[in-house]
Amino acid sequence: MTHAIPSAQEQLDFIQKLRRLLDEGMFVATYKYALLHAIADLCVTRGDDSGAPLTLATRELADQFIRLYWRQAAPFPVGDSERPLRQNTGRQAAVITVVREARAEYDDHLGRVEKGVGWGGLLSRVEQTVRTMPLWKLQTVGTERLEFLYENREEENPPEIVLKPGVAYCFRQFYSLVTEMVEGAWTQHVRRTNNERLGAEAELRHFLFGTSRGDLSRYREILEDIQEGRCFYCRRTLKESAAVDHFIPWRRYPLDLGHNFVLAHSTCNGGKSDRLAAVPHLRRWHERNTVGLYELPWRFEEAGLVHDLGASAKITRWAYRQVARQGGQVWVKGKTLERLGEEWEEALLG
Repeated sequence: MTHAIPSAQEQLDFIQKLRRLLDEGMFVATYKYALLHAIADLCVTRGDDSGAPLTLATRELADQFIRLYWRQAAPFPVGDSERPLRQNTGRQAAVITVVREARAEYDDHLGRVEKGVGWGGLLSRVEQTVRTMPLWKLQTVGTERLEFLYENREEENPPEIVLKPGVAYCFRQFYSLVTEMVEGAWTQHVRRTNNERLGAEAELRHFLFGTSRGDLSRYREILEDIQEGRCFYCRRTLKESAAVDHFIPWRRYPLDLGHNFVLAHSTCNGGKSDRLAAVPHLRRWHERNTVGLYELPWRFEEAGLVHDLGASAKITRWAYRQVARQGGQVWVKGKTLERLGEEWEEALLG
C-alpha cells in the first residue's frame, strides 16, 4: 500500500496542532515533552520519507526517555549540588529517580549501564511509566482530544503506538523546529518548577540538553589514536587545543553517539560550526567507521561510551538528504562552502 506525502497544508496543520499541545496541554511533569522528543528522535532513526505509518514500541520510547533524562538526572551545579532539578510540580518524577540510581551504580557511564545486568530492569521500569503516564494523555487539550499523532488505545494498553500516515514524515521534515519548540517549553517548565533554586541568569537550557565537555573528553584518546594524531578535516598534525566535534552537528540532531565524533583542530571545528561537512569529509567518515567496524565499538565499550553505528548512519543519511532537498551548502574548509551535490549518497555506499 502506498501513502502520499503530506501536502503543504497538512504539514502546516501538523505544526499548528503540535503548537496547541505545547501551549494548551496540561504539563504536571515533563514526561509529555520527553515523549514528543522521543517520538521525533525515533522518526529520524526508524522512519522514512514515504508518508507511511510508523510503529514504535513503548520499549523503544523508554530507551529514548533514559537517554533524554540521563544528563538531567545529574545534580544541577548551583546552590544545593546534591539534588537534580525537580521535573514534577509535586515530588520528583519517577524516571529521574530511577535514572539517578543507575548513574550512581554505573559511575555516570550510560554505555556501561546498557551493557550491565540492570539495563533490562531499568528499561522495564521506565516503560511502565511511559505507558501509564504520558502516552495516552499527550494528545489531550482541556476536554478535547487531538488524535493527530496516533490513535489513543489506553483501555487496551498495547506495547506499541502506530503513528498515523504522514506523521513520521512531518517529524523528520521539521525535526529541528519540533525539538526547538519542545526543548524551549521543557526548559521553561523546569525553571518554573525550580524557581526557588534557580536565579534569573542560570544557564538552564545547555544543562538540560547540551553536551558536557567532560563527557566528550572521554572520546579524545580513542579518536586521536584512530586518526593517527591528525585532524579529521585538514589532516594536519593535531594540537593540544584540538576539539571533539560532532560530525552531524548537535544542533541538527542532539544525541551523543561514538561513531558521530571526530577530533579536529579548533579552527576547523569553528569553521565547520553547525554545518554539514562536504562530500570528501563524509566519504572519509564513512570509510573510518567501516574500516574500524570492529575496533571502534570495542574501544567505545571498553571505555563505557555510548555508540550505535546503525543509528549514526541513519541520522547522517537523513541530515544530508534534508540539506540536499533544500539545495543547501556544506563546509569544505576555512570559510569555503559549496552546494551539496548528488554524490553524497554514493559516499555512503559500501
